[in-house]
Amino acid sequence: MSSENCNNKKVFGLVSGNGSGKTSLAECFLFNSGMINRLGKVETKNTVSDYSPLEIKRGFSISSSIMHYKYKNFEINFIDAPGYIDFIAQAFATIKVVDSVLLVIDVKSGLQAATERIIEYLKQNPKPTFCILNKVDQENVDFFSTVNEIKSSTGLNLVPITIPYNEQEKLIGVIDIMQNEQFNYKEGSFQGQKVPVSDSKKSDVENYHNNLIESIVETNDDLLNKYLEGAKIESSSLKEVFKEAVIDCKVIPTFAVSSGKNFGVDILMDYINSLLPSPLEIKPIKAIQIGKDNDKNIQLEITPNQDGPVLAYVFKTTADPYIGKLAIFRVFSGSIKAGSSYFLSNTKAVYKFTNLFKLQGKEQQDISVATCGDIVAVSKITEITNDDTISSPDNPLEIPKIEYPQPTYPRAIMPISKGDEEKISMGLSRLVEEDPTLKMELNLEVHQNIVWGMGDLHLAIVKENLKEKFDIDVIMSEPEVAYKETIKKEAKAEYKYKKQSGGRGQYGHVFIELKPLTTGENFKFEDSIFGGAIPKNYIPSVEKGIREAMNSGVLAGYPVVNVYVNLYDGSFHTVDSSDMAFKIAASMAFKKGMSEANPVILEPIMEIEVTVPEKYMGDIIGDINSKRGKIISMTPSDNKTQIIKATIPQSELFNYTVDLKSITQGRGMFKQRFSHYDELPAHLAQPLIEKRKEEKEKE
Repeated sequence: MSSENCNNKKVFGLVSGNGSGKTSLAECFLFNSGMINRLGKVETKNTVSDYSPLEIKRGFSISSSIMHYKYKNFEINFIDAPGYIDFIAQAFATIKVVDSVLLVIDVKSGLQAATERIIEYLKQNPKPTFCILNKVDQENVDFFSTVNEIKSSTGLNLVPITIPYNEQEKLIGVIDIMQNEQFNYKEGSFQGQKVPVSDSKKSDVENYHNNLIESIVETNDDLLNKYLEGAKIESSSLKEVFKEAVIDCKVIPTFAVSSGKNFGVDILMDYINSLLPSPLEIKPIKAIQIGKDNDKNIQLEITPNQDGPVLAYVFKTTADPYIGKLAIFRVFSGSIKAGSSYFLSNTKAVYKFTNLFKLQGKEQQDISVATCGDIVAVSKITEITNDDTISSPDNPLEIPKIEYPQPTYPRAIMPISKGDEEKISMGLSRLVEEDPTLKMELNLEVHQNIVWGMGDLHLAIVKENLKEKFDIDVIMSEPEVAYKETIKKEAKAEYKYKKQSGGRGQYGHVFIELKPLTTGENFKFEDSIFGGAIPKNYIPSVEKGIREAMNSGVLAGYPVVNVYVNLYDGSFHTVDSSDMAFKIAASMAFKKGMSEANPVILEPIMEIEVTVPEKYMGDIIGDINSKRGKIISMTPSDNKTQIIKATIPQSELFNYTVDLKSITQGRGMFKQRFSHYDELPAHLAQPLIEKRKEEKEKE
């Protein structure tokens, strides 16, 4: 394939919140280009993009889907990313590997929380962008009002290219402002019929056209001077500068489309061909050249070129039921050939790529070579992972990895059938490999397997996937809290363990004093035995007995922390004393002493950092207070947001992801980390003690 072919390629991603019509738009692209002969619908569950059993069952995208089409001598590769905020990491991964973005927005609903998050991500990681105002066939649509609202709330420089044309409140077609042309559509035909701009719209369209030309020339000083001097601007110069402005993210062409009726999509496809960058027109890719042995890594910028160094990035892995693990990657530079071997950055090892596949939804087509701008898959390399960089063995490279949002929604996971614990672990491991925002941990303090996700929908899908892919039925529940116990005052205790049952008896006798320690010191043991009251060889057994007793406190059986114990006296028997006797005596003395030292239950306290729009501040602060939280600080941030730092008991945070989403309509984010332990209020401690007592009695 020559570089000329690469110039005729485009790579874009469809991103936005759910329900904006991305999947329907993808279907239009495939149908209009002749890749499919029937226009699938989300409602009838027959689209190319939503093909997994869970997507078909639920009726929305769960996983990003890779597709391609050819249109008027251009080869297009694109990704349809899911829209629900629980799956937003897939939108971020899509943005990472595409050359441009189609931001799809329901013209009536406007900006959703997920779309706002994506826009913020695009501001930090700029990509040439089209804004697609979809579903303009709905009643009472105000196209320009939506454009202005988006511009006002996001600061994006939206420049309308096509606008809807209605007759008697019904969408008839779209007007191409750039070309001063009107295209009317008939049901069942995707190609608009060019007609003269209606008389009622001529004056408005002329104004829109002039505004568009001004928006374009403002991005280029030479063209701006010509325009101000009244000189004629060649159409070719205008198109060239317009494309440069799009590639430099100075303007965002905006289109009126109805993906449901397939109106206006053909014009959009023409502008995708003419305005979006090819794989050879994007900015150089930042990479690190991995040094061999003790050589230092070198920072590089790789200019995409088919004959340049091999550079590709894995943004998605999945378990295919027929061909095993599938790793999907974007080629930025060079060519990757089936049968050749390549270096993987995560394992720093070389692997043979036996086969390559081009993807169309679930369909896989064998290919022999992939080059700049291709999105392809390789199978059966178990070591390959998300965020792997693929390069040549003699020039190992690594692209900086995506920073994914951290999961904040934990659930304890248990099999319904006993004996399925290992199957759960295996199944979850496979799902974690595929999804960087899914984490699992074995919490030894509460003896539970915990799975962390982005929200309740995310973990509901995980649960269904375990059933669908691995035939494992599981229960997910709120995790247990890792409570602990401690003492608040000093106490002394004595215990004599004496047992005689014929033959050698048992004898151990200890006096101990207990004192509270400051948080974090956990446990300190000393012996101040004087005059050999207890032989030194029994002292370790005393400490061991106390440590074992601390595993289960006297209130509710939680581990004991922050206690100082001093062994200050005791007695022994020359025949009957033993390590076991002193261990038991020490354990019993500790429990006795703890009961008299004002024992309390401690709960883990987390520090959270919540980022929310200013308008939700009152609700958020009220909610934090209702969760026994304490505000530490409130700091203004960018884009009319505030960062609130607070401490909240862990028991109040297990559902905070869902609560925050509800309060802020999905616009709030938070991070958490362990802070310290604090005393559980008595009105909460007592029911907990009683509950634990009942559980013990049932055992």
